[in-house]
Formats: sequence, C-alpha cells, structure tokens
Amino acid sequence: MIKQSALALAALVGGVSAQAQEATALSVTVDVSYVSDYVFRGYQLGDASIQPSVEATYGDFYAGVWSSNPVSNDADYSELDFYTGYGYSINETFDLDVGVTRYVYEGGSDGDTTEAYIGVSADVTLSPSLYYYHDFDLEISSYIASVGHSLPFDAINSSLDFAASYGYIQIPSNDYTYASVGVSVPYALSETATLTAGVEYIYSDTNTFRNGGHDGIVGKLGLSIGF
Repeated sequence: MIKQSALALAALVGGVSAQAQEATALSVTVDVSYVSDYVFRGYQLGDASIQPSVEATYGDFYAGVWSSNPVSNDADYSELDFYTGYGYSINETFDLDVGVTRYVYEGGSDGDTTEAYIGVSADVTLSPSLYYYHDFDLEISSYIASVGHSLPFDAINSSLDFAASYGYIQIPSNDYTYASVGVSVPYALSETATLTAGVEYIYSDTNTFRNGGHDGIVGKLGLSIGF
C-alpha cells in the first residue's frame, strides 16, 4: 500500500515519513514502479506487480492515488488506494503526520477497508519515525518504526539510501511481527525525473510468504517525475 509498502525505505514508506512541506505552491509527483513481489507490512499479497501512483501536495496538505496491478498471475487481485493527510512541523526537530487511506480491491467490493494513521518523525541522525495505523473494518492495528541513512555514491553522482523497519501487526486472530532492511540507489535523469533501483530483505515471525516461509527478498525499479 502506498508509501508504506514496497521497499519501505525510511527516506521514501508505507508505507511508507511526515509529509510536511515548506512550499505553499501546488506540486504533483507521478511514480511508476515495478516490484518483484508485492509485500505489505511483512505479508506477501502478490507476485510481480506494476505500482503507479500520483500525489499532489499543497502546503502541508497532501492527497494521492496508489495502485498495484499483477504482471501475469491472474490469481492476484488489483488494488487501488486513495489517501489524504496533513503534515505538521511540531518544532525544528519533530514532524507530525496524520491521514486516512481507503483500500479498494478489484474495482470495489465488500472487502474494501478504511484506515487512519498518525506518525512522528525526527530530523536527527538516522531519521527515525514511528507510525500507528488502525483499519476500522478489519480491526487491525499496526505499529511501525523505521530508520534510514544516506551515503554519497560519487561514482554515479548519486547516493546509497539504507533503511530498516520493524512492525508489530495486531489482528483479531493472530498477531505477528516483521522486520526489513533495504538499500536503494536514486539516479537523477533530469531536474524533475529520478530513476531508483533497490532491494529489500523482509523477515516475518510467521508464515506470511506464499512459499510458506518466513522471509523473502524484493527488488524494485521505479521512475518518479515531479511537476
């Protein structure tokens, strides 16, 4: 799902950081990504997928649409997420992020759900963040902490962006935890376009992957264009 999914890199995630923006002008970002597996909060929901998104920001407000579409496996379903939120700078160090997401599956069904979230991020070493999510329809609560760090990659005028996250997912039938570590390399194609390649290792304490295992490796290639 949206920024908190895919590679779950702290500098990007969601899946998934605060969205506070200093500028008051409207800006739009279009992103198209390919992932080798669709893994959401430590749970594999699909195989190889194309995941386009569009997000608009105006001042501290943001709204967007994110989707996941299977490449070839007809057994996988399509997903369309609508989200909106507000990022607020508490002070020079801490930012607050609140919002809501509507998950829509296969064009709309009884399985559609609504989730609210709130998170705090800090502009300090490792850029830590802590988020709480609650899905009102599935009665699932998620607690996700993440950190990230960027190192210069002068050879290609880029950087190595490292990230790690830990999540505790509280569901009515069976709680579970997961952890992930990943690295990505963003390469600026122009002033507005960036190509990013990355890989992430994900481990869960229960069998959340389709092969019946506890872990998996996900690769990602994405193109982001800002307006």
